[in-house]
Amino acid sequence: MNKIFYIIPLLFILASCEDRYESTHRYYRQFIVQKDYPIYLDAGDILVDICVQPSVWPNNPFKIVANDRYYFVGEKMKGIHVYEKIATGHATPICFIECRHLKAFDVAGDMLYCNNFVDLLIIDVKDPLQATVKHRENEYFNKYSGYDLNMAKTYNYPNRYLIGYYSVILTGFESDKNPAPDFAEYDKQYNNIVVKEIPDTLKLDKPYVGIVNVAENIFTFGFNTWVVTCSYTSGVFTTTQSTKEFLRYSSPGNLLYKDEKLYEVGNNRITYLDDHYLFTQNPNLFFWWNNTIDVVAMKEWANSFALLYENDLMVIDIGGGSWGIYSAPPLGATSIINVNDTILALGQQLTIFRSRREYYDTYGHIFTEQVKEYKNISGTSMLKEGNTLIVAGKQGLSFYDISDLERITFFLLPPSNL
Repeated sequence: MNKIFYIIPLLFILASCEDRYESTHRYYRQFIVQKDYPIYLDAGDILVDICVQPSVWPNNPFKIVANDRYYFVGEKMKGIHVYEKIATGHATPICFIECRHLKAFDVAGDMLYCNNFVDLLIIDVKDPLQATVKHRENEYFNKYSGYDLNMAKTYNYPNRYLIGYYSVILTGFESDKNPAPDFAEYDKQYNNIVVKEIPDTLKLDKPYVGIVNVAENIFTFGFNTWVVTCSYTSGVFTTTQSTKEFLRYSSPGNLLYKDEKLYEVGNNRITYLDDHYLFTQNPNLFFWWNNTIDVVAMKEWANSFALLYENDLMVIDIGGGSWGIYSAPPLGATSIINVNDTILALGQQLTIFRSRREYYDTYGHIFTEQVKEYKNISGTSMLKEGNTLIVAGKQGLSFYDISDLERITFFLLPPSNL
């Protein structure tokens, strides 16, 4: 009986402890929330007019284009170096057209078409020293994948654009007596993030930048993956949207026009337009390698292409299903051209490759091999005009005679009377 007398109070004590535990801990838990704070770009310092300045040495040219009188050499995020043609294989620098946030451009006649962040600039370069902006198409390049700059724009600030979000994981605790914190201090700290430049660490797609001259028609990307032609004639800017489009499942990369074909490169695939600007698509060309840099068509084998991607050069036949890879890096090559089905790759040196097909089965195999290298020729971009190779690099423009690929020679200085 005495034992029962001691047990009953013990049960009450245990029960009361359990009640206190439940009242304290039943609704006590960690609170975790992810908050995405918008990041705005103040583009007021970017969307500015051009400025013509004296010639400067280029640092890292990415593209060369030409009209009848001038070469235009683009340098990303800086502007365009202009050289006047004075003789075959010779040119002299005359000015630098500053165009901030430049990432793509081309020339048609006397008009330069350039992107300046989201705007399209049309610049009259009949006299580059007096270059003027004839037309600015505001927000022409206005699509990020996932962000519509028109819809996301803060209209109280004309030059502000939503470019992404800063994600923060916030933690706290909540219970029946203490609700979850509202994180007002964090909201005050992060709710108005405004930057002057797009941070390199920000993971987002840049605006579409493809601009190419296709038989004196300027091709660009338009809505999503549609191709658009634009022109500026008699003071009137017009656009025409293609009835065909590249694949819609991912945002476009960049546009190239070579060998009478318009290519899209850079997003894990290549598609192209044929000579009549109608799309030709083949699953074998949607390859899985990233970072395609350049592409040219082969002449001897129909539907065959040479591809420069990452550090390798590949020749692929999308019709016959065969390919060959030159696996040794062509020394930092950034550009390739086709000279009678011999591939010239420009980087820290000029490297020459040839391919051959050997038939072990129905389709055969393509073997690509290096046949020659010119260590004295280097640069980051090149252009072929007839038998002249124009190379752009930190040394400016250099001209080479490529009529004999076994003996490429440098053009001598022009006569003093030129």
